[in-house]
Amino acid sequence: MTEGLKDEYDIVICGAGLAGLTLARQITREIPEASLLLIEGTGDKSRTGAIQVGESTIEISANYLTNVLGLSEYFEATHYHKWGLRFFFGSGTTPIEERPELGTSHASPKNSFQLDRAMLETDLKRFNADLGVQMLAESKVEEIHLAQKDGLHEIVVVEKPTKQRHVFKCRWVIDAMGRRRYLQKKLGVAEPANPHHSSSWFRLPGRIDICDLVPRTRTDWHKSVPDNNRYYSTNHLMDNGRWVWLIPLASRTTSVGIVTHEEHYPFEEYNTYEKAMQWLQKYEPLLWNYIHTLQPIDFQCLRHYSYSSKQVYSTDRWACTGDAGVFSDPFLSPGIDQAGFGNTIITNMIKLDRAGALTEQLVEHFNESFLSFHNVTSWITQPAYNFFGNGVVMGVKLMWDFARGFSLNASNRFNQTYLDLERSQALQPMLSRLFNLTVRMEKLFKAWADHSSKRYTYTFVDYFAIPGILDLYMQNFQTGKSLEELVADHQVTLAYMEELVQIIFLIALADTMPETLKDMPSPLWLNAWGVGLDPKRWQRDKLFAPASSPRHLHIVDIAQRFGVTDIEELLTSSRVAIS
Repeated sequence: MTEGLKDEYDIVICGAGLAGLTLARQITREIPEASLLLIEGTGDKSRTGAIQVGESTIEISANYLTNVLGLSEYFEATHYHKWGLRFFFGSGTTPIEERPELGTSHASPKNSFQLDRAMLETDLKRFNADLGVQMLAESKVEEIHLAQKDGLHEIVVVEKPTKQRHVFKCRWVIDAMGRRRYLQKKLGVAEPANPHHSSSWFRLPGRIDICDLVPRTRTDWHKSVPDNNRYYSTNHLMDNGRWVWLIPLASRTTSVGIVTHEEHYPFEEYNTYEKAMQWLQKYEPLLWNYIHTLQPIDFQCLRHYSYSSKQVYSTDRWACTGDAGVFSDPFLSPGIDQAGFGNTIITNMIKLDRAGALTEQLVEHFNESFLSFHNVTSWITQPAYNFFGNGVVMGVKLMWDFARGFSLNASNRFNQTYLDLERSQALQPMLSRLFNLTVRMEKLFKAWADHSSKRYTYTFVDYFAIPGILDLYMQNFQTGKSLEELVADHQVTLAYMEELVQIIFLIALADTMPETLKDMPSPLWLNAWGVGLDPKRWQRDKLFAPASSPRHLHIVDIAQRFGVTDIEELLTSSRVAIS
């Protein structure tokens, strides 16, 4: 047997991609007394330098990587700070400076990073080795025999270079082997992939800067985000059914990706580098003109990337993490967030098991918490592909999604409320009301996109400048809050979202059926849980019977940011008092 290997471990992690590497580090830091073996797969991307999906972090995943894993100094020194998410809407034949833009004019208050994945995974292996993590390199897991009740699992592994076969026993086995989804398929809990969404991506040498696509004579555009810092954003070039990403990497390369809904753009149109460039020439010609002479460093593609599962954790002491568990969508960069979320649950389950406190109820709660987050992420993202090019509808939807995400996801992750059943149950009544609002809003956005007059547009919206957004952000991106503080935060969120729903509803009416504004009450205060674009349902849904008292609404301010400059006139002409 290879030197240092044992026959039996407390934990065996199968797969040493980002999810497996970070989980091994987290467990070793938090349960140092546990014996752990990390088995590297044969498809190691860090050795080949091949690019992977998941280069763009958000603040939640950055917090996991820096604070939970203790790698803050490394990320500060090695990877680029990210200037938030940035979106340009509409046809790629339209000059960039004339496409509606949603983004930030300054760096986000909390750190996030653009990750060179090959560099990161190589460095993580070194850091893990320094921490004492034992890893079997370049090996393939051939079989996993799951134990009954309290027995030990068996993992059959073959080392690639020597062909030596090993059988390891362990109490906990973790599938981190990516899209192979070994355990899910073995147990029949894998859900089929979504057949509509596919992607291809590649790296190019040098700095591919969105700012270079806009003439320097357009000083107004360049000054709105000073010093060419749009470059450090995850830039999305969006139109109906598709988006293209531009992500800067610290290896002085740029990641470029094409993501589509296949009913709009078939995968076969961009599944090779040559086809991808032809696709860009047709749909994003300004970008193509800038990059088409460069030689790619690599190219990858993936059809039907999105999928879920019926189960990812078990009291029988197995779990799935990373792409071996679920994958929603690269839009809004949730991948590493989901991996960190899952890894923290797995680490906690192992702690509970070692203390004799892991129950069916808790595991069921963990499964529901994780899979619900994943399924909601897919549900709010993927139907919107059909109206990605509508800058007003999609810009307002993203404002809503950010407010909801800043309030709920950040609070949940930073305070790990999902690990505490009592806390989760205490917050559930407010979360249920917010979920019901979200259901209403998803229906409203779809109907709005279907009936939009498309008569409004705008140049640039800084989402942190929208009244109330930054306050929610600063309130919820904090750790160490008590249950009482979390309840108070959720009450603030609920009140803000109730107001925001009404503002969005009125903007949608101005765009789709301005004549109905005359039917709005004075003072202007509605039942947010009754909004919708079918006037026949307003009475039935109790739109005009709010349970709360009127409060100030930033209607004109928010509407004008998205180009709805005549909303005050429309409301006044309809004899509605603006509260």
